[in-house]
Amino acid sequence: MRGVVVALGTFDGVHLGHQAVLRRAVEEGRSLGARVVAATFDPHPREVLWPGTGPKLLTTPEVRRELLLRYGADEVSEIPFDEALSKKGPEEFVRDVLVGGIGAVAVVVGENFRYGYRAAGDFEGLRRQMRELGGEAYAVSILAVEEDISSTRIRQLVAGGEVREAAGLLGRPYALRGEVVVGDRRGRQIGFPTANVLPDPRVVVPGTGVYAGNVTVGGRSYGACTNVGEAPTFDRRERRVEAHLIGFEGDLYGEVVDVSFVQKLRGERRFSGIEELRAQIGRDVEEARGVLF
Repeated sequence: MRGVVVALGTFDGVHLGHQAVLRRAVEEGRSLGARVVAATFDPHPREVLWPGTGPKLLTTPEVRRELLLRYGADEVSEIPFDEALSKKGPEEFVRDVLVGGIGAVAVVVGENFRYGYRAAGDFEGLRRQMRELGGEAYAVSILAVEEDISSTRIRQLVAGGEVREAAGLLGRPYALRGEVVVGDRRGRQIGFPTANVLPDPRVVVPGTGVYAGNVTVGGRSYGACTNVGEAPTFDRRERRVEAHLIGFEGDLYGEVVDVSFVQKLRGERRFSGIEELRAQIGRDVEEARGVLF
């Protein structure tokens, strides 16, 4: 692979800041007549540098790849992050990985991007090294209107149930991908069948509560009212993601679906019994309709 423009970063979440980096790379690629490669790392560098302390992810590698391609990359290169790579100095990283390995003639990063052993490399060093090797480097500001856009901030918002605020930084609603597995089948018994979605254990799950959102399956999207929690009415004591697809009839067991979270409707609470729960779910579904449609 030679003569490509590299958009470089961890890109967890592919948020608005990451999208700005990709847009700049696409512009440069067009001017040079070069393909754009989104280069990222797997696993997350923190998992290697400080095992057991890596953050919960906003996107699995599979979903991250899909998003990077959606937002303009021609291809995605996942750089294996291991102990050997972590010990490469900044100059080695640029020479061996970016230019020698991927074939970068230009590199685009967020303005605060650090790289190389002990994060010794900064943008000025990257630009100097790329120019010495006959290429160029560009930095993109990822400042939002009032705050830094960061994957860390978005993780905090999602975990706290503040999904509308998270969507403002992501540029789209936060979503989980998971397989539909057999649950307690209580939803069907009370008139609101749900898809019990098992998310990847590496990703952030929104805080407990009831949400309006969507479920996408087989390329088709349905409005949904989704509960994240332990079903205290039934003393389940196991946190699950259960989505009622509005207007859907059928069996989803074994399907892999994407569950998005548009707005939190209420917190999770215990009800006196099934009748009170059924009435509340009915209100939740109608409120979700109002948000979505």
